[in-house]
Amino acid sequence: MISPFKASFIISCGAALALLVCSGGPAAAGPDAVLSRNPGEHYPHILRMDEIIALAANMSRAGSSRRQGTSGPEPDYVEALLADSRLSIGLGIGTEDLGSVRLPAQKEQRKFRQQMRICDRQVLVEARLILTREEFRQGLAECEILFVTSHSRFGAGPVFLLDGKAYPFLMQTTPGCEIIMPDDEICGYQGRVKRRFYSKGKSKNYTVFEPDGSDLDAARPLHSYQLLVLSTCTSQKHFHDEIRAFRSIYPTTAIFTRRAACLDTGMNIFMRMLAEIFQARPLPAIVSSMNQEYRDVAERQIRKGAASWKVIEGMYILGINTLP
Repeated sequence: MISPFKASFIISCGAALALLVCSGGPAAAGPDAVLSRNPGEHYPHILRMDEIIALAANMSRAGSSRRQGTSGPEPDYVEALLADSRLSIGLGIGTEDLGSVRLPAQKEQRKFRQQMRICDRQVLVEARLILTREEFRQGLAECEILFVTSHSRFGAGPVFLLDGKAYPFLMQTTPGCEIIMPDDEICGYQGRVKRRFYSKGKSKNYTVFEPDGSDLDAARPLHSYQLLVLSTCTSQKHFHDEIRAFRSIYPTTAIFTRRAACLDTGMNIFMRMLAEIFQARPLPAIVSSMNQEYRDVAERQIRKGAASWKVIEGMYILGINTLP
């Protein structure tokens, strides 16, 4: 039985890998860095890691000043992330049909490396954009915080900007699971076909593929604590069991989605998460803030007439937390 725990450079964002930790000092950024945030506007569409981290740090300081005098014990995940005074972060970007962003023209601007003051510690922060399934494989082995927003490809696995929808990171390992794709959504995917059928109710042809976890099987997990966010459609259903098995002997926090998730091209949800982690907020509070931000973004998009957006309560869920 399948477990119930089974969502010019103009391009699209699927987006976001998760970042960081507590209320630190300011993060340096390039001369164009945006250091203030208007909740009614999108984050600038050039995805520079230095700007994202600088803005998250700025939001964190604002939140910390409002919470002065209310601090409690530091959550366990903070020590797990910062014990070696280093922090590695990956941000996964999905395919171009999800929304428009811009990659930096210079590849070096897709990475960030700098000493930062985080939770009263000096920490070397290294961050990267993840744009291919090979880079995601590396991120699984190297990044302490990994946030991906993209398609789930009906359970086959997330896809990345430079690969396209035909080449998901294959991570469906549950025996007997069926990957059911409408034929107009196959988009070049070359899985092993199990059967085909026509749905009268939906007036669509479908192809059913066998599960394939070959990419995840070949990947190596990070041999220490990892905080992983799969902001892909219904990732709790599709990938909970796969991530639990992949990370089985290593401490892990994994946040999933309950429903089909739209892409916030402004990266507001991602930045809210970073700011909360910078403040060493408890994990349930971080998930709650992500859910609030998703509602806020959805309401703004609906006012703008974006038909694909809906206000969804409890989009994100803390699906795995194996910290002692």
